[in-house]
Amino acid sequence: MKNKLNRGRENKVYISLLLIAGLAFGVFFTSKTWMYDDSVIAQTAFNESIGGLSQTTLTLRDWEYNPNNELMEVTLERNHTGTDAVEPTFSFYAKEQNESQKYNAELVYQSDNNMVVQIENVPESFQVIGLFVTEHRDQNILKQAYKKQLENKGGETTVTDQDIKESDLPEPEEVIIVGDYRKIDINQSLVTKTDKGYKKENIIADMERTKQEITTIIEEDIPFQEDLITTLKEEKQSLKQDMAFETNEEQADTEREIEQKDKAIEDAKGEIEKLKKKVKDLRDKYQNREEKLNTLTQNKNDNKQQENDKVDADNAKSNQQDANKNKQDKNNSSSNKSSNDKEKSNEKNDY
Repeated sequence: MKNKLNRGRENKVYISLLLIAGLAFGVFFTSKTWMYDDSVIAQTAFNESIGGLSQTTLTLRDWEYNPNNELMEVTLERNHTGTDAVEPTFSFYAKEQNESQKYNAELVYQSDNNMVVQIENVPESFQVIGLFVTEHRDQNILKQAYKKQLENKGGETTVTDQDIKESDLPEPEEVIIVGDYRKIDINQSLVTKTDKGYKKENIIADMERTKQEITTIIEEDIPFQEDLITTLKEEKQSLKQDMAFETNEEQADTEREIEQKDKAIEDAKGEIEKLKKKVKDLRDKYQNREEKLNTLTQNKNDNKQQENDKVDADNAKSNQQDANKNKQDKNNSSSNKSSNDKEKSNEKNDY
């Protein structure tokens, strides 16, 4: 009886320990979703220029993560701002903060000014991850720059490309783009797309940014300049009224202040005209992107229609073949029946 009681107590202890372990496990792996994290957000700013490379200015446009397949996707805008005639190439890898393990990062799509990089096998427990972007300049350009540098220093002028060691050339430059789990979008359907899919996605994103820029100019920037003009005119009118009670010297100072107001008013009017022109240019850009998107969609529809037409043609051909076969079978059947009737008639006559 005593042994049974002891075993019962032991079982309760084991069950309690298992429950505690399960609870701890659940807390650890779901803490990101319900526990407050007051640590500093270590996120590279979106839609702002990223310095650090001599030939390229990068801009972080989007960062998504799919916990189902542990896939991460980073969209970067790339602008060649250096003097090299040949644009550089890029290599990538990723690493979590305070961790040594590197994650494979692959360039899955690039256009004239966009790059999409995917990072694989990123566990859901990640907190802060860095995408390391290395800029590789053209070797021939670097060698020419090195020889010119030697010439400017009065050194050997007969140096050939073969004489230049790799260690003589500058190291590739690198920037780290940081992603914080609190700022990275969760996308449960994120997968690798086709080139057309990425192209369509980039066009739509560009259109959205252009539309937002137009809205900001119309609803904020232009009204600000208009309000500024109204304020300056009111101040100018007040100064003119005060001149009636001023000395000649004070009036001279007021005249100069009024001239400054007039200049500020003209500057504000000029800024409004610039903003209106920018809106026109942005609308033209939006229309251009819209036409690109329509063309891309139309091509997709045309390809689908061609596939449907091919299927219809194949079906029609198959149906025609079946019809011909049925007709042939019918003719053969009629021929056989006629032959049989003729044979029966001959037999009857013979009888």
